Amino acid sequence: MNRLVRWLAIIAIAVTALGAVAGGAPPSASAQAGWTAQVYNDRNLTTGPVWTGTTGAVNFTWGQGTPVINGVSTTSQTDNFSVRFTSTAFFSAGSYRFTVTADDGARLYIDGVLLINDWREAAQRTLQADYTFPADGNHTIVVEMFDALYDATIQASWALTSGGGGVPGTGGGGPWYADYFNGPDLSGPPIFSTSYPASGLNLSWGTAAPGGPVPADNFSARFLRYLTVPNDLPQAVYTFYAYADDGFRFYVDSTLILDRWDTLATERVQADVTLLNGPHTLKFEYRELTSNAYLFLTWTPPAAQNPVLSPTGGAVPPVAPPAAGGITATVNTTRLNVRTGPSADNNIITTISRGQTYPATGRTGDNAWLQIAVAGQNGWSAARYLTLSGDINALPVVQDQGGGGAPAPAPQPTGAQGRVLANLRLRAEPTTRSAQIGGLDWGEIVDIAGRSSNHSWYQIIRASGQAGWAYAPLIRITEGSFDALPYTDGSIPVFAPPPTEGVIAQAYGNMRIRTGPGVQYPEISKAVWGTRVQVLGVSPDGRWLKVQHGNVTGWSSAPWYRIVQGSLASVPTTSQ
Repeated sequence: MNRLVRWLAIIAIAVTALGAVAGGAPPSASAQAGWTAQVYNDRNLTTGPVWTGTTGAVNFTWGQGTPVINGVSTTSQTDNFSVRFTSTAFFSAGSYRFTVTADDGARLYIDGVLLINDWREAAQRTLQADYTFPADGNHTIVVEMFDALYDATIQASWALTSGGGGVPGTGGGGPWYADYFNGPDLSGPPIFSTSYPASGLNLSWGTAAPGGPVPADNFSARFLRYLTVPNDLPQAVYTFYAYADDGFRFYVDSTLILDRWDTLATERVQADVTLLNGPHTLKFEYRELTSNAYLFLTWTPPAAQNPVLSPTGGAVPPVAPPAAGGITATVNTTRLNVRTGPSADNNIITTISRGQTYPATGRTGDNAWLQIAVAGQNGWSAARYLTLSGDINALPVVQDQGGGGAPAPAPQPTGAQGRVLANLRLRAEPTTRSAQIGGLDWGEIVDIAGRSSNHSWYQIIRASGQAGWAYAPLIRITEGSFDALPYTDGSIPVFAPPPTEGVIAQAYGNMRIRTGPGVQYPEISKAVWGTRVQVLGVSPDGRWLKVQHGNVTGWSSAPWYRIVQGSLASVPTTSQ
């Protein structure tokens, strides 16, 4: 643990210098150690804290609002409050420059020694002081601020000016620091901040929210990671790979490397970057509009990644001996409990981590739980958090566990085929809660046997004969007709009759229909994947369509529709 803290601190010291490269303003997620924050309802930190919590960085601009930390409004006061931040970080021997930006008063202590002291009412300004650590070790940093009236700001960082330890090529770099924003354009203050492991980025939320107060749709996020060449990775030419749903941008230092911010394309893109000796900032910006949400970033050579991420998606797992049937299970979540039985009510045997692989020895009849062999002992874990190397139905059903019952009829080819546009999970049923039974590769051609009632899932048959359900928006039909696909999930859906006159658009997502052209307007209906609607108008910025869906007239996001009859040029531009 000390070694990890050491490298986090070494990376943290580059923040001030990197801010100059990026244009002079500190990044929104500063690479500091973790901080404890205490908020007081007076100017002098004397009445006892009214709120205590943690934050990944001291980097707040609250303006004339209340002090919000990690999306929490810590007090109702907008003026006459104070905050104390405390952290313990590892510093290599050397001289450091500490920087504090504040409005109004600020103080900074190192191991109880007052280094920066400007405790007065004043407009925003930047304060600096130097400090030398004679030897490697942990030190306590305290930052204090108070706000009198009007605007409130507090930011703190430090940078190595001379000295410092580290053995070239042995580091791993710091974690990713993430800020989430309400809305798709990174605007306004962050509503939630967190961090992710020191590797590439491999996050998939499906239709769920990322955490905290972040909504499931219409949010954006900025991820920052600080690396030093050659301490964390060797000087070399690196190939960066990325894909996402929906938009993303990727920067190295201040240079835009990959840009899919407005295209909403899910295909993988790549670019080569030469990283020379010195500090570097990796910045990944992401926006989620609606429906599924995921993002992925990795690079080769894969230095400073733990676990190592493959350019085709996911971790490169350690090799484990196969089970009798040859099927292994790889953990696809951060931490996973292994239990004595197939239920959350059973006792935990151990906990396993993302990327670890174990022999799969059995399953429940409903495919919700898998039996795996960990350190020679069989245990149970939820199937949705494990990626199998083969067909789940090839595993034996352990008696008296789960549902079972007669197997479903085998799906039959319909003549429709599709091309897979991303690395997809193959599931037993058309829901993200169903067990994962395999995976589809980028570019793979599959037979499409049917669709689900909400048009979000295709039932597919692979060339190997394996069948299952996959997320429909990421499979493009290359042969056959979407409208001719049968509903093979047992449903008999009822939809509004498709329009036949005028300009007609087809939805390529499960789309909300709103009362006006913007996410601020209330939702009044939905057009599920594949639904056809009549287009009555287009917004002045071209981002919203006025549509008629059955008896409902409203607005829906234009990038998620394709015109299948007529031309948008023939409908009026309107915001009414």
